[in-house]
Amino acid sequence: MKLRANQLKQHFERAGPQSLYIVSGEEPLLIQEACDALRALVKAAGYLEREVYPADNNFNWHAVLESANSMSLFGDRKLIEIRQDKTKFEDSAKKALSDYLERPNPDTVILIILPKLEKAFTSTKWFTSIENIATHIQIWPMETRDLPAWIDARMRTNGMIPSREAVTLLAERVEGNLLAAAQEIEKLRLLVGTGNIDAQAIAQAVTDHARYNIYDLVDQAIDRQTEHALKMLYFCRASGEEPPVLLWAFAKELRTLTAIQYQAQKGAQLAKLFQDFRVWDKRKPIVQRALSKQPLTTLEAALQLIARIDRSVKGWAAGDVWEAMAALILLLGGHPCSLKEIP
Repeated sequence: MKLRANQLKQHFERAGPQSLYIVSGEEPLLIQEACDALRALVKAAGYLEREVYPADNNFNWHAVLESANSMSLFGDRKLIEIRQDKTKFEDSAKKALSDYLERPNPDTVILIILPKLEKAFTSTKWFTSIENIATHIQIWPMETRDLPAWIDARMRTNGMIPSREAVTLLAERVEGNLLAAAQEIEKLRLLVGTGNIDAQAIAQAVTDHARYNIYDLVDQAIDRQTEHALKMLYFCRASGEEPPVLLWAFAKELRTLTAIQYQAQKGAQLAKLFQDFRVWDKRKPIVQRALSKQPLTTLEAALQLIARIDRSVKGWAAGDVWEAMAALILLLGGHPCSLKEIP
């Protein structure tokens, strides 16, 4: 059965917990919130134990599904989460899941979290048979035109009444990233409070917070102001900044720098590249300095490290996310460490 995320609660209350839920998509915040909603529902229904498994190359589906059929150590019902960063299922995994669903344990709910599923995959005979038994919540990316309405609704949920100009300004600032938007709205709630919010209030709040703004942190890191960047990173951690938002800001900037550096080394003119990659005038000095300090090999290594941190953020790999981001800043500052040294 296919459901929208906003239909989950109503369906759960009507039909009760299902044996298998699949949440898939490419919008991290909406995936996270759909999974959080499901966790809350199953916990309220008495599924008090939770097991989480990253489905890496050594993942044993048979062993985990045997655990699903076994009694909890404390006799509780349980939720088993399986997080997989690829859509390919080996034949052994397909068989194990199909066999389990023939006689599922009523005291166990399984949640499988997947990336975006292409139509070629969802149309296969195996997945169709699974989907007929499971509850599939597919998260679609938000269209740019829908972002202002989403921001307006979320701000109102947090007690703010934004003007149209305020919503437009915030939408332009986050550039379509919902995690960044949610984080900015939370900061606004703390810095400005509830009630009417206009564009000036947002601009002032941004100014007040600029000393430790995540975008400034990225600029400090690519400019090799390592000590200051690390201090800003530690402040972000202490103030509750969400790692996915910070990681997104780094990834966005480093992808742009890498592409420009690659083209520049092939002889392209910076003025043309700045135009092609929409580097606005205020940022041109920052980007130009970064290009003079960051060789292509460093930028490529930084993107590799970001990919590794992203897996840790999503729970698909072990490691301390904040320590790894500190290692990223050190790498950009000219103090690289081996990937093996990163926690």
